[in-house]
Formats: sequence, C-alpha cells, structure tokens
Amino acid sequence: MRSVSQVRSMIRQEFGSMILTLEAKIVSIAGGRATVKPTARRTFEDNEDSVEYPPIPDVRVISLVWNGGKSGISGQIKEGDDCLLIAISHTDNDTPDHKVLSACAAICGFSDVSSQPFPGAAGVSIYSDSAQILLNDKSITLTNGGGAEIMMTGDKIIINAGGGLTIKANTNVEGNLSWSGTGEGLGGKLKVQSAEIGGSEYSGHQHDETGGRTSVPIN
Repeated sequence: MRSVSQVRSMIRQEFGSMILTLEAKIVSIAGGRATVKPTARRTFEDNEDSVEYPPIPDVRVISLVWNGGKSGISGQIKEGDDCLLIAISHTDNDTPDHKVLSACAAICGFSDVSSQPFPGAAGVSIYSDSAQILLNDKSITLTNGGGAEIMMTGDKIIINAGGGLTIKANTNVEGNLSWSGTGEGLGGKLKVQSAEIGGSEYSGHQHDETGGRTSVPIN
C-alpha cells in the first residue's frame, strides 16, 4: 500500500502535467491556423532547471464569431502578438483525450499592451492604431486619426473634415438648409420654389435701369 505522501506526490505530478491555459506568443499565422510558442517555462519536481516549451504548430485561432460566422469582431494578428493557449478535450467515441498542447486553441486579444490608454474613459472603445470608435450612452464618436471626425451626441451629428466632404449620391434634405461659408460649383442645375439672395426674393424681384424698371424674371 502506498503512503499518503506518495499518493499526494502522484496527484501533484498529475495535476502539474495537466495543461489548462498558458500565456504565449504568435510565431506565424496563415488563415485560421498559427504556430504558437508559450512564454512560460516548464518545471519538474526532479529537475530544478526549467525548460522552454517548443513552438506548437497548427493551432486553431479562435475569434468572436456568432450567427453561423455571419457576425463577429475580428482584428489583424501579427507575429509577436500575445495570446492565450487553452487546452481543449476532444472526444473520440465516448473517451475524451487528455488536455495536452497538441489539442489546444489560441485566443488573441488578451494583453496589457495597448496603443490607447487602458482602461479608457469611454464605455466601449474599438481602435486600430490612431483610428477609434468610442461608444457612450447617447454618444458615438468616430475618428480616423487623421483629422476627420464624426460625433453623434443626443439628436445631433457633427462632421469635422478639414480636407473637405464629398457625397457621391443623390441627396434629399427634409428640413432647413443653411451655411455660413461660401458656395460654388462647376456645373449642374439647382431647382427651388423660391430663393432669397442678399435680402431680396429672387422670383419676384426687379432691377432699376436708366429710364425705367425691369420686369420680373421670366420662367
């Protein structure tokens, strides 16, 4: 009969050999598969020197996907990105296999390295380099990091674009339209029911001329 200490040692060894989650880095990635190398080192009771884990090829990379793959959030994954290696038990008939590195998946996006302040002040922040989408209650801000910005606050939308705004579409405005800058065009037609220019209503205005007054414009 084994002693209690021997049993405890065997249990510790078995639990120590089980792999559940490891911090790791992406070595290379193609499609939905990656070669991943754990950053942790493995230790053994009979050896005081720890050893490195070897790179693990053909690891499934899992992202946030729903609705049969039609909805999701995805980001670019590059060499050196941090990830979590999670050992997964697959079943063969009724017998599950052991949790080993040969049967695992990698989840990227879990890292304390961020180009933006973390945690941020926004309720939700989605970003790539300097481009950001900030979501708050009754407020959404989109910025590309180059000076263009769309701010939606309450029932108002403000577009800031120092380089200009181009709309390539037929546009219907239901409401009043005003501007404080100058307006110019290179062609096309403008049809309105009435127009007031410089304080004078155009459809019925007249001009003074030598010897009399002109008639109203002829449509």
